[in-house]
Amino acid sequence: MTGFFRKLIADQQGNTLAIFAAALIPLTIVIGSGLDLSIAYMAKAKLQNACDAAVLAGRQSMNGSTWSDAVEEEANRFFDFNFPDGTLNTSPTAFSVTHNQVNTAEIIGTASTTVPTSLMFIFGYDRIPISASCDATRDFGANDVMLVLDVTGSMNEPPSIGGDRRIVRLRRGAIGLFRALQDDGDRSTTRFGIVPYSQTVNVARQLRNRDILREQLYPSGAYRWRSCRQEYSFWWRRWDTSYCGSVGTYNNYGDIPFVGYRNVRRGVRDFGQVLGLVYRGEALININNSSWGSGGDENGNRQRFRTSGDGCIEERASIGSPSNPIQITTNVTADDIDRAAANGNDAALQFGRYDPGVLPSGIGIGFASCPSEALKLDTYDSEQAFQTAINNTTARVGGWTYHDIGLLWGARFLSRTGIFAADNPNAAGALPINQHMIFMTDGELRTDNSAYSAYGVQRFQNRVRGAGTLNERHAERFRSICNVLRARGVTIWIIAFDVNADEAVENCATSDEHFFNSDGSDLEEVFAEIGRGIGSLRLSR
Repeated sequence: MTGFFRKLIADQQGNTLAIFAAALIPLTIVIGSGLDLSIAYMAKAKLQNACDAAVLAGRQSMNGSTWSDAVEEEANRFFDFNFPDGTLNTSPTAFSVTHNQVNTAEIIGTASTTVPTSLMFIFGYDRIPISASCDATRDFGANDVMLVLDVTGSMNEPPSIGGDRRIVRLRRGAIGLFRALQDDGDRSTTRFGIVPYSQTVNVARQLRNRDILREQLYPSGAYRWRSCRQEYSFWWRRWDTSYCGSVGTYNNYGDIPFVGYRNVRRGVRDFGQVLGLVYRGEALININNSSWGSGGDENGNRQRFRTSGDGCIEERASIGSPSNPIQITTNVTADDIDRAAANGNDAALQFGRYDPGVLPSGIGIGFASCPSEALKLDTYDSEQAFQTAINNTTARVGGWTYHDIGLLWGARFLSRTGIFAADNPNAAGALPINQHMIFMTDGELRTDNSAYSAYGVQRFQNRVRGAGTLNERHAERFRSICNVLRARGVTIWIIAFDVNADEAVENCATSDEHFFNSDGSDLEEVFAEIGRGIGSLRLSR
């Protein structure tokens, strides 16, 4: 017997099997726990991502700090999309999202579920619980938002879907922007400016006396002509009118008389004829003789013009171009936006008075239109105050569609280095101020040679110089203003209201995500979406 046990102890056959059997249980625990925990970690990562996406989407859908069932629904929808039922065999899954009552700009989410085990159930661990917490906030910070609004004649028409006029829909829809940027927690500051435009802008109340011309040229009823010799060549079958004398003025509206036949020489008949009606003249009118000429001296009359409520302007000459007569180029530079008159005699940098009352009748001057007064950047304490500002600035509707004059003055009101620099700091306390331009139009750029616009009467005064049609020249001006704004870091949002936007207008937007089409039915939501996009959305932790 003793020998048997000695042999058994000495016999090493089958030891591996015995050792494996003894180690099988701890190996199962190690491998099973590793496998199950790795699946649990994957599930937890997905759960956390879904939770984060949900609160970000919910916060993005909020107008200002206003909590609603729609916000909760949006958060739940994003959670369900990113973590569908049964993901990695998890169950049951629960998600909840709430509004932080202490910090109203923040929403808080929690999620939980369990992951089934593949091996650990042998040891009584059927499921592994996992959870995630998440919260999101929007840092509105400090923002300057300039609205440039089309108030041309087509805004008095209903949109293609019918119903209320476009201008009514604009007034009603713009409040969405204010609501989206309203912050009850008082952690942000938003200023709004409004520039309504048609074929000019009403900005004089925001200017100084020194910014307004004392004397300026208007189209007059006087004809201008040249005394010319016309030759008709039988050899070349053409008239030669290259021999013209000095310019004269002919104040009557009748026909210019034909002087008559002069001579015949070698097959050339030489006629002398006055070529009248070559172009209309211009009259230099002092402000004392204008529609605002009963306020005493020149400064008093300039003051009357500025505070009249009808202070629409004629644009000054482009920087570097002749200012008498005024010449305006297709390229708008930073200096064109920023340069300001140094004193009351600095005529090259002063703006003219838009004054249909001094224009003569019967000489073919077209439509005149002056929109409501523009408003500089300012804060508004309530929805009602903002709504009143929108209503007042869009009260006058009519005129041609000169996009460039609206955007130009929006840029001037927003500039930190120009006429209104003192009103436009870089920061509000410790917060940098972000600048945004919202440009809304319901029509393509439309100019007219005979219309009386901020650029005078093109037909008679030929102020806007350059290649291409008049529309093309103003479109190029619009593009160059956009370039200046983008170079300054201004975010540009474009709303095309019930219209296919001009290429120049659409391309002005900072990106495709900053361009919106609206048929009018969703205009408030479009403004709200822009407002929600202005703040900086982030996870709180």
